[in-house]
Amino acid sequence: MRQIWTIASYEVLHIFKDKILTLMVFFVPILYALLFGTVYASGILTSIPLGIADLDHSGLSREVAELFTNSQYFQVVPGVTTYPELQTAMKTGVVRAGIVIPADFEKKVSEHQLSKALLIYDSSNLIWGYNIRRYARTLTNQFYMTHAAAYLSGLGFAGKNINNILDTVSLNTEIWYNPSFSYCIFLLTGLLLMIIHQIGLMGVSLTVTREKERHCWLHYLSSAIPAWKIFIGKGLPYFLVTFFNYALLLWFAITFLNLKIEGSLGLIMLLGLLFDLIITAAGFAISAYAQSSLTVTRFLLLISVPIFLSSGFTWPAAYIPPLLNGLVRLLPYPWIAEGFRQIALKSLGAAEIAPSLIALVIMATLWVTLAVSIAKRRQSAAISRNQPATGSWHAGQKAPVSG
Repeated sequence: MRQIWTIASYEVLHIFKDKILTLMVFFVPILYALLFGTVYASGILTSIPLGIADLDHSGLSREVAELFTNSQYFQVVPGVTTYPELQTAMKTGVVRAGIVIPADFEKKVSEHQLSKALLIYDSSNLIWGYNIRRYARTLTNQFYMTHAAAYLSGLGFAGKNINNILDTVSLNTEIWYNPSFSYCIFLLTGLLLMIIHQIGLMGVSLTVTREKERHCWLHYLSSAIPAWKIFIGKGLPYFLVTFFNYALLLWFAITFLNLKIEGSLGLIMLLGLLFDLIITAAGFAISAYAQSSLTVTRFLLLISVPIFLSSGFTWPAAYIPPLLNGLVRLLPYPWIAEGFRQIALKSLGAAEIAPSLIALVIMATLWVTLAVSIAKRRQSAAISRNQPATGSWHAGQKAPVSG
């Protein structure tokens, strides 16, 4: 027992001596609990963007429209009043659902004929789809059971006749983009992109730290090799491997897991190239700053949960608090996840996914610039501290070829 106590005491001392480990053990669980609590604080989706195409323009159709307008569940988007406008707004994400009221709606209801209003909703994100369907049915049932019953009762209809008349009004549904509510289509792409992100970033993030631990990194810094060549030489193998894995996982998912890819494969490859470049440059920069491989591993573990949380696969980004949503938008993963979904499920083109492309291009430019500038700055600092004029390699070691 004394031996166990001695080992345990030593481990406790080690935890408190290591500041990062102390934070991970004692504060990260609380931080994650706060993070999840903040994201899911609202509990339910409200003010879902809705378009209403009222083709009847009758008193009854306006009452149906007001039912959705006055509901906390939906936020009617102005300017979306026709079916073509509804199609465009659904593609671009301006609305997530739509109600189409047919031209003869009131006439058929007054004649006790079957009249069908149409509910359209976007299920490319299952969270949207499930909640929209549930809310719409709640409201329509409310309409049937209160307004229609009271209206018909005032006309002198008996209870049995009221029930028969209510059966003449129905709500059809039309599900777009993911009609089967398949989690393979919805969630699998996010998991595949997370695998690429974490594995690719882990590999390249260990390149410089490995050299530091072997006491070889100064050899690169003190040589005549330009910083950009060091970056490319170190990063190129990981860039190629990461892109190969990106293509391989997509092929595997499409071939064996029935992953749905409706849009341009070229655009999907372009997103992958930009994402890969960001991962490679960011990993190199992280590795240049980190003191050890253990520090890199801890850092990647810490950011993995917030990255996936920000992707929209667990909760729509529109319902994450603006400050938190703005912070996670500084990461590349939410942008490629959103762009990939729009291409694969909605078959959108470059113009529609331009925000994702522009964001990824900007991030790639910034990270590549940072990776090269870090190498240059750290090179000059290392030489001034450790070398009299120009660096040299240890005896018996072959120096890199300059130029």
